[in-house]
Amino acid sequence: MFAASIGRTAARNFARIRNGTAIHSLVFLSRFSSSVSVMEGQSHEIPQKADVDYASWTQEALISRIRQLEASLQTVASPETKQILDLTPKTIPPAAAAAVRPAPSKAATFDFSRYATRLIALKFAYIGGPYQGLEYHVGCPTPLPAVEEKLFEALLKSRLVPPKVYYNEDGSVDTTQVFDSNGNGSMGDIGKWIDLEKWQYTKCGRTDRGVSAFGQVVGVRVRSNRGKAAKKPSLSDDAPFENAAVDELSNAADPPEVQEEVPEFDDKDELPYVTMLNRLLPPTIRVLAWCPNPPEDFSARFNCKARTYRYFFTNPPSAPNPGEQPKLLDIEGMKVAAKYYEGLHDFRNVCKIDASKQITNFKRRVEEADVVKIGGLTPVFSLEPWKGPEEGILERRPEIYCFKLTGSAFLWHQVRHMVAILFLVGQRLEKPEVVKELLDVQKEPTRPFYNMADDRPLVLWDCIFDDQEVQWVYPELNRAKQNSREDVLGLLWELWHNANMDALLSGGLLAMVYGQQEAAAEARARAADGNDVIEGNSSGKKRGRESTWIVDGSPMQTSFGKYIPLMKRGRMDTVEVLNRKYAARKSEEWRHKWSVAAKKERGIGDMTDYDE
Repeated sequence: MFAASIGRTAARNFARIRNGTAIHSLVFLSRFSSSVSVMEGQSHEIPQKADVDYASWTQEALISRIRQLEASLQTVASPETKQILDLTPKTIPPAAAAAVRPAPSKAATFDFSRYATRLIALKFAYIGGPYQGLEYHVGCPTPLPAVEEKLFEALLKSRLVPPKVYYNEDGSVDTTQVFDSNGNGSMGDIGKWIDLEKWQYTKCGRTDRGVSAFGQVVGVRVRSNRGKAAKKPSLSDDAPFENAAVDELSNAADPPEVQEEVPEFDDKDELPYVTMLNRLLPPTIRVLAWCPNPPEDFSARFNCKARTYRYFFTNPPSAPNPGEQPKLLDIEGMKVAAKYYEGLHDFRNVCKIDASKQITNFKRRVEEADVVKIGGLTPVFSLEPWKGPEEGILERRPEIYCFKLTGSAFLWHQVRHMVAILFLVGQRLEKPEVVKELLDVQKEPTRPFYNMADDRPLVLWDCIFDDQEVQWVYPELNRAKQNSREDVLGLLWELWHNANMDALLSGGLLAMVYGQQEAAAEARARAADGNDVIEGNSSGKKRGRESTWIVDGSPMQTSFGKYIPLMKRGRMDTVEVLNRKYAARKSEEWRHKWSVAAKKERGIGDMTDYDE
C-alpha cells in the first residue's frame, strides 16, 4: 500500500513533464525506483543517476531517461504499482495523438428488454386541417401527413415503444437495419419501424382528412418506470411437486407454472407519458390524459361504449346579397329531422359503401341527435367601418349551431351524409320525413345519389368508456415552461388567438365591403326613382336561368340547376351487388378471408366498418 501511495504521487508529478517541476519529478522518480526495489524485496539493479544535473539535459535525453526508469519499475513493482503506472499520462505529440485516437463508437442500441412494459390508454386531440386523417398507411404516400404518423414518430423517438426488428436468413438480427431516434425518425421511413401487433395498438374512431378530434383514444403497450416482474424460483427437474397434472397419453407430469411477482408501484412515479409525447408532437396534436390500468384485453375500439360527434355550421350559411334578406336555414325543421335518426336503424342509405370490407350489417344505434345553438355571436359584421344603420348590421350577424350526435358506432362517412340530409331539410328542399324514408330499407333498398357535407366543421368530440374500466388521469398542465411544446395551454391559446385575430380582421373587412355595397345599392335605388343616371350594372339586365345553391357546410355553396328531390334521383346498386362485384375481382383466398364466417371467427363479425 505504501508503494502504491508513492506511485500515485509519482504519477501526478509525472503528468507535469512539460512544466518547470519536471526536473524535480524526474529526480523523485529515480529515488522512488530504488525505494520500490527495496520495499518489494527485489534484487534487481536499477540505474542510479540521482546526482546528475537534469537541468542541463535536453528534452530528448530526459524522455529517454524517463522511459528507462519506467521499464525498471515495471520489472520490480507489485501489480498494484504497475496498475498505477499504467494510468500515468504519457507525453504524446498532438499529431500522433490524433492519429491513434479511436473513431467515435456508434451509440449503443436501446435495450428494451431491461424495462417493464404496461398497456395504457391515451386521450388526445388534434385539429384536422393539416392532416390526411387519423390512420397511417405504411407504404402509401399522401399529400399531407396522417395524425398517426406523427404519433408513431413521437412514440419511437421517446423510446416508449420498441422499433420493428429485422432478421437475417440465419435468424440473427440484421444490424444494418437498426432504428436510430436521431437519424431515422424522418417522415419517409417512419413506417419501416412500426410494429402495431407488438405494441398492442388499437384506436377508437377513425377520422377522415380534415376532420378534427377533441377526445380521440388509442391503446398501446409502452415502456414503464416500474421494475420488471421477478420470477419465483421454480422446482428443479428431479424435485417432486404436489398436485401435478398427469398427461394420460404420455403419462408424464406437467411442471408447475412459474408465477411472476409484480413489485408494488405507485403510478405517480411513472414516466410522464403526456409530457414526453407533447414535447415531440406538433402543436396541432396534444395528448390530454392517460389511463394507467385499462382492462388486460383493452381495445380502444371495442371497449368504447359510445362516440360523440359535433358538426358546426352558421345561420345564414353564406353571405347574403346586399339589399336582400339573408336566406336562413329552417332550424326547427332540422331539429325534427334529426330526431328521426335516433334509435336502431339500418343506415346503408346514409353512408358510403366500402365493398372492400364486405359489410352486410348496417344497423347502428344512435342515442342522441339534435341541433343546438352555440352561445355567443361571431365577430362577422360586428364592427362599424362605415356609417350605416347599426340595427341592420346586428340583424345580419350569423349565429353558430351544431349538430350533436351520440352513438355506439358509425359507418364510413355516416355523419357527413346525415348532415347533408339535414341541410337539404334546412333549405326547405326536402321535408323532415325524408329521413324516415331513407332509413326504411325495405321500401328504399338502394341509396339515391347525393353529396355528403364538408369535412372541416366535423369534430369527434369524445369517446366514452366505462368509468370503472377506464379512469383518466389528467396531469397538471405545467405553465413553468411557457412557449415550449410542453405548454399545452399556451399552445392552444396561440392557436385560438391567431384564428380569432384572422376572424376579427376578415369579419371587419367583410362588414366594410358589405356596407359599401349596400350604400351603393341604396344610391342606385334613389337614382332610379329620380331618373338619375348612375354608372354600374343595369337593374334591367335580363337574369339567366335560376340555379339551386346547395349548402354543404363549406364556405362556398355548390350550384346546381333545377333541384331534383332525393326520392326521384338515380340510385346506386344494392349492397349485395356492390359486394359481389368487388369480390369477383379478388382471389379465392381474399373472398374466404372476408366472408361472414371468417370475420366472426376473427372476432369482428359484421361490425367491420370505417368509423367516421
